[in-house]
Amino acid sequence: ISLKLLRPDRHWSNRWIYFLKNQQFFPLTNRKPDEIIAFGTAGAIRVDDFLAEAVALSKRLPAHSYTINLFTDRYQYLLGFCAAMIAGQCTLMPPNKLAATLALMGELFPDSYSLSDSTLSCSESSGEIQQSVPEISAKQLCAIAFTSGSTGMPVSNLKYWETLRTGSTGNTELLIGTMRGRLNMLATVPSQHMWGLETSILMPLFANTAISHLAPFYPQEIADALESLPKPRALISSPVHLDALLRSGVPLTKLDRIFSATAPLSEDLASKLEVQYDTHVVEVFGCTECGMLANRNPATETLWRLSDLFELVPKKDGVLIRAQHLPEEVALPDSVELIGDRQFRWLGRHQDMINIAGNRGSLTDLNRRLGAIPGVIDGVIFVPESSTDRLAAMVVAPKLKPADILGELKPQISPVFLPRPVYMISALPRQDTGKLARKAVLDLFEETRRKHKSSNC
Repeated sequence: ISLKLLRPDRHWSNRWIYFLKNQQFFPLTNRKPDEIIAFGTAGAIRVDDFLAEAVALSKRLPAHSYTINLFTDRYQYLLGFCAAMIAGQCTLMPPNKLAATLALMGELFPDSYSLSDSTLSCSESSGEIQQSVPEISAKQLCAIAFTSGSTGMPVSNLKYWETLRTGSTGNTELLIGTMRGRLNMLATVPSQHMWGLETSILMPLFANTAISHLAPFYPQEIADALESLPKPRALISSPVHLDALLRSGVPLTKLDRIFSATAPLSEDLASKLEVQYDTHVVEVFGCTECGMLANRNPATETLWRLSDLFELVPKKDGVLIRAQHLPEEVALPDSVELIGDRQFRWLGRHQDMINIAGNRGSLTDLNRRLGAIPGVIDGVIFVPESSTDRLAAMVVAPKLKPADILGELKPQISPVFLPRPVYMISALPRQDTGKLARKAVLDLFEETRRKHKSSNC
């Protein structure tokens, strides 16, 4: 595993510069003490009880600069994340929780420790009522998030309290808008992913929402977890999870909103979700570098509406993202067509654009067509490491053969983009968010190719 990473001393250098520039402090939450912030194993959790637990935990944390929050219980993760901020510590958010990744985190950040059930219990407070809301410096480095590695090596991104706090304001407008009353939310995406962090960890601190402590994966688990929440309810998920949920046929209780991100959500899938569950789907566009940028209803809209917090500035080689709460301008890692001042059309990731024999195409578009073939459960078209002029595909479709896949694709795409070989497999190595790390895809491809060669000998 390799991570493209800013050096730790750079982190602390930036942090000190920000402290010198601005010594503003902002409260950990603006919620009222008697409001419900989460639903734990024992039921509803009030804000004042949450604060008491977080402050008590912050006093018991080991004296280190960095922590890796390994809690799967979402309320425990919220407590650990906030306790670390109160203690002046930075939470590392690795792209996954594989042992090799966590070991590498320890090597890159030797002054770090893991926060988990086995190392520290955070289910008990001091029993005292928290009289005041802890305040965090606007320029405190609170988290280091890592991209998923879907287009190459994961990249680190620094998250300061001012950035996270201000971003939550825009995120609330994007997701909730004018909805009245407390929205009770269930998330299937991991807390350490930016989509999971912004919705299930940060939003409850600033918006009238309450998050379930559960982190379900299977369709029936999702249905049971939603049933345990009071109305109105929202599901925070990803296209892969939502597609599996729809395919399962498991009925859901009344669902007021579905929020989706991490990958493109097709119009067909969005429409089926709205009809099947009598709900409204909101798709969010964003990136690890900036968080949530825009939203749309994919069942009826093709254009994205930009959040009021951001400005997209066209440049010769792409688009820059500007916002007052960001430490610096960020190059948008996607190709977009700007429509007016506040809308855009997404064209694909820069790394997804391919040129074979003078023909330009998009891997995103090719994979959309692959996924739309009847009988295809999952699949990916990609550029093998050993080739620059030929694509390959791995497909999960128990009732289909490679010839069936090629037969469906031929009328739709240029011959140079037809994947060869096409391997039929049992499953793809998707992350918890539904994304595919390029290294994992290439490793599986090489393993599958070796098996095919040996079986043909």
